[in-house]
Amino acid sequence: MPTVLSVSSLHKRYREKHAVKNVSFSIQSGEAVGLLGANGAGKSTLIKCILGLTRSSEGSIDHPGTSPAYLPELPQLPTSISALNLLRFKCKASGLIPTLAEESLAAMNLAPDARSRPIGQYSKGMRQRTALALTLCGDPQLVCLDEPMSGLDALGRAEVLSLLGEKKQQGAAFLMSSHIVSDMVQLCDRVLIMAHGCICEEVRLHEHSLAEAKVLEEKLARWTRQ
Repeated sequence: MPTVLSVSSLHKRYREKHAVKNVSFSIQSGEAVGLLGANGAGKSTLIKCILGLTRSSEGSIDHPGTSPAYLPELPQLPTSISALNLLRFKCKASGLIPTLAEESLAAMNLAPDARSRPIGQYSKGMRQRTALALTLCGDPQLVCLDEPMSGLDALGRAEVLSLLGEKKQQGAAFLMSSHIVSDMVQLCDRVLIMAHGCICEEVRLHEHSLAEAKVLEEKLARWTRQ
């Protein structure tokens, strides 16, 4: 499978603080990679460097032929327009087929009667579904997700994981940061454990089970204490 993201010897410093230290990894088409770490481990900074939102201090980042899509941890959506009009605007601005707006919201199971209401009237879960629909509209080949299940109930999380799994089978690649280890285990092929700005260990997942989630939590606790 072709490589859609390559990160090599990446560093990010903020004056005296080393937020990301010598990080290297790659992601292939159709692969999902998890970023697991405690608060302050460097996950969000790494994602922002990959997206070009933050300039790295050293190293290289390459995502050939792809423009990464991004779901931030706290998406800021306009509140005065509807989800449908927001996605229609994206389709028009990006040269996408207009019908993708409705299709993307339907895929996220945003209720039909809500799609034309102002986003300011939405619950947190509905806003998260809208943000995910906006991110995935147009089938991007590389998607960076920072806490994608925020605000979703158990059913919503299951629905989103199922959709992401379908996108992965179709060739999309994902870099996913989450504190919900069980969700990460269901989607990801391997997990990069981060602590103190470094990738400390790579864990490949085979069973996608609760037992593997428990192992990851134990490994994270051990690395975070060091």
